[in-house]
Amino acid sequence: MQLKLVLACRQNNERSICSCANSIEAFSIALTISLDILLNKILTDAISGGNESIRAIQKRYPSLSEKEAHEILAMVSATAQSNDDSAELVVTAPPSFALKTKPTKVTVREMLMGARKSILITGYSLSDYFAELVDCVIQKSQEGVLVKFFVNDIESQKAFDRLCCYKGKFLRIYNYPKQEDKMSALHAKVISVDQTDTLITSANLSYHGQEGNIELGARIHSKELAKQVEDIFTSLVFKRIFVEL
Repeated sequence: MQLKLVLACRQNNERSICSCANSIEAFSIALTISLDILLNKILTDAISGGNESIRAIQKRYPSLSEKEAHEILAMVSATAQSNDDSAELVVTAPPSFALKTKPTKVTVREMLMGARKSILITGYSLSDYFAELVDCVIQKSQEGVLVKFFVNDIESQKAFDRLCCYKGKFLRIYNYPKQEDKMSALHAKVISVDQTDTLITSANLSYHGQEGNIELGARIHSKELAKQVEDIFTSLVFKRIFVEL
């Protein structure tokens, strides 16, 4: 009888412990969500310049004065504004479409002509339409800007013949050759300049890609992202996925 009583007490204790643990876990999750909501409110104010989060800060921390709540908002705002990373939409659209964003053609030209140290660029399809900017890339390499041009199946693209005439120390051309899988291709469209400014887009280096089609991309000002892009292509070269000409 005593043994049964002891076992029953132990089972009740185990159930109580489990229930308590579940309650703590639920409380922890709720607390995390609550803090996330508060942080989002503060960041929204940091971007918009508002102060609607002050009440939420004081509700979450009742012991804080209004002045202290304003100080917390100011500190978070300063931290958010100190992040130099930013992004903007880049669009190719028909001429009749009124753009409130930078066109792809303008962005590509601006990035290449503004390069001071390095250019990483991919070319799934390069047409004669891009000839002026090919000259720009060649000129940049002759000025000491390191250019890495990644090409899809260069043998099928005559537009690269001029670039190949100038390949050398500062103009390196890497080919993604034909694969056993005939559908496999270098389909990424990327331009990264000075390891700080990166365009990732659906647009090819052709008339339709730059002007005729509907294309979307993002221009990202971020050293970290630019480094990631550089590291990816460096790794692909190291693994001989690309072959330097």
